[in-house]
Amino acid sequence: MNTAGPARTRVWQNEARLVPVITWIATVTALLVAIAAPTGYFLLAREAELRDAAMAARLHAAFVTQLIAASPDAWHQEVGGLLDTDLAPSDVPEQRRIVDAAQQPIATTGAPLGRLVVERAAALRGPDGAVGEVIITRSLRPTLVRTGLVALLGVALGFTIYGSLRVLPLRALRRAVAALQREESKAREEAEEQLRVVFQNAVEGIALFTPDRRITSCNPAVARMFGRPLEHLPGMFITDLLRPFSGEEQGTAFTTGQGETTAFRASGEAFPVEMSVNEARLADRPHFIAILRDITERKQAERRLSYLANYDSLTGLPNRSLFRERLERAMGRTRRNGRQLALMFLDLDRFKNINDTLGHEAGDQLLRHVANALIANLRSTDTVSRATLDESTESITVSRLGGDEFTVLVEDITSPAAAAQVATRILAAIAQPFEIHGERLYISTSIGVTLYPHEAEDLDGLVKQADMAMYRAKELGRNTYFFYNDELNTEMAERHALEASLRHALERREFHLHYQPKACLRSGRVTGVEALLRWTPSSGQRIGPDRFIPILEDIGLINQVGTWVLRTACAQIAAWKTAGLPPLRLAVNVSARQFRQPNLPEQIAGLLAEHGLAPADLEVELTESMLMEDSEQSRDILSRLGTMGIQLAIDDFGTGHSSLAYLKRFNVHALKIDRSFVKDTPEDPEDSAIATAIIGLSANLKIRVVAEGVETQAQADFLQQQGCDEMQGYLLSAPLPPREFAIWLRQRTAAGAVDPVT
Repeated sequence: MNTAGPARTRVWQNEARLVPVITWIATVTALLVAIAAPTGYFLLAREAELRDAAMAARLHAAFVTQLIAASPDAWHQEVGGLLDTDLAPSDVPEQRRIVDAAQQPIATTGAPLGRLVVERAAALRGPDGAVGEVIITRSLRPTLVRTGLVALLGVALGFTIYGSLRVLPLRALRRAVAALQREESKAREEAEEQLRVVFQNAVEGIALFTPDRRITSCNPAVARMFGRPLEHLPGMFITDLLRPFSGEEQGTAFTTGQGETTAFRASGEAFPVEMSVNEARLADRPHFIAILRDITERKQAERRLSYLANYDSLTGLPNRSLFRERLERAMGRTRRNGRQLALMFLDLDRFKNINDTLGHEAGDQLLRHVANALIANLRSTDTVSRATLDESTESITVSRLGGDEFTVLVEDITSPAAAAQVATRILAAIAQPFEIHGERLYISTSIGVTLYPHEAEDLDGLVKQADMAMYRAKELGRNTYFFYNDELNTEMAERHALEASLRHALERREFHLHYQPKACLRSGRVTGVEALLRWTPSSGQRIGPDRFIPILEDIGLINQVGTWVLRTACAQIAAWKTAGLPPLRLAVNVSARQFRQPNLPEQIAGLLAEHGLAPADLEVELTESMLMEDSEQSRDILSRLGTMGIQLAIDDFGTGHSSLAYLKRFNVHALKIDRSFVKDTPEDPEDSAIATAIIGLSANLKIRVVAEGVETQAQADFLQQQGCDEMQGYLLSAPLPPREFAIWLRQRTAAGAVDPVT
């Protein structure tokens, strides 16, 4: 829109206002010219006369000074002739005088000139200093006459300038004003057309209404927004279409301001709008302009974002953020009403196995099944929160924190027994089988339970306690629940301390190996040795492997420590060979994490070559659960180890999953009967039967069998009678440090009770 033209026209459109201004400018300019010309001429001419008079005075003074020098005593008589000589000719009347030092006249030439003169003097000097002056006086009357003529010319020029500045600009101004008026009219028409187009095609609704809230005009967007004919809207009250802003009364609503409110379509449907109201004047009357925007889609997007921020997209349950918010509110309600709440932390048992074997899609289906099972089971008697349920009446909130972790928040419980009942229902609900791709699956969960306000006083402490209780439930065999107690907190604190120490145990050289021999039950000769990891922290108190090895697995250091065990044990066997001791088959336990390393065979081969050992010198001990995974990677690693000639032993046989198929699939060289089946033989008939069965199975499969934990001669005799091949335990020897084991082995060698590896 062109705004410059109308602005100029508004300033200069009244010609009468410009006439005095132009007249004043012309008059001042003419006066300046009329005054400045003669004044300037007179001043310049006077200055010229002063300059000429000064020059004439200096010339006469110079000649008189010479005369004084020639006739110091008689110059007064001779000086008159010099005054008569016109040394600086001029057409202006002039008078020349010579005066002595007392200003007494000595000689004069020329008539008196009156008062309008210019005068200049030059000093006369004799041998003893100044003796007088030469004074030249010139009349300014001729200059004044010429100045008058110049003044007449200045006045004439001033009148000419006055006429030029007064008449010509007014003519030009009239033409400019006319052009500006035409430009303004055209610009106004264009602006009105632009405003009309914008008004009619604006996406936002625009409505004009009077102070009494009556609509006077609106654009088509308002009609579309409210579902009403455009011609029906003028005359309606704006308050019939919109609710006042929050805090406004009906009578004073919609004065000025902006905000969100609720609008109503012709069908009665309510929808949210964003509205801004400004005051304006139209035709000198007050009006209000309202700009309306339908924000239904924005509100839906905000609700969607809020849902995504607070709810799990897979299960529809509250996520970690909303769980913490609801737990904090529930803790506040519990403090106020004096009741109790229970926080349950759920972690699915062996969920990773399902993810790894059946894929993540099956894992997602399982998580949805668990969420639905929790909702369906707990809804029968309690209120369970989901995105679509009312939060105000909740007494149980089920949330998914991520992965396979869920929480159940139970409010208003009367006793721990009530929380135990809920936990029991959860275990039963999740234990129900479900099908994925036609395959029936079973899942269980471990639950940690903590109570508030009897335990922790803050939110994070409560969550931490439930988490610790859940891990204890897993340690107890999974598929159970466990209530947090102070002893558990002490144990977890000790565990964290152990974890912190373990992270630096290798670099501090706190790990060391003990060696426990194995012997033939029939001959009593030593057949091999097992390397056992021991840890003595800097505190000096030895920690058992049953405590620190699970922690190494949890914190991801088991691979690093396992590699150290392999390297150290191989180096020790090589050192014993060099020292002349008979070679023994070295048995080393390999953890599940270490076994999953694709480069494990190459790593073992490198260590054997580094220390000059043959593959037959090494026996790798694995657990049943590791073989039960039966993944392609596991089969490949076992195949490569077997090809190398490394012996494979199954440790703790009988304590893992009940499946003997892997004995057929894999080239197993030895089975080790777990000490739990040996310690009560031969007195306990069940343990004796299990040990006998394992020995018989091994004999039929032509697999060497080793009994662990043999501590009494009765146990050794029973095992020998059943056909067990080897034994390992305190009856033979406790695990010994390298030096003590070497001494023990030398003694056995001297007695001929060692079978070297062949």
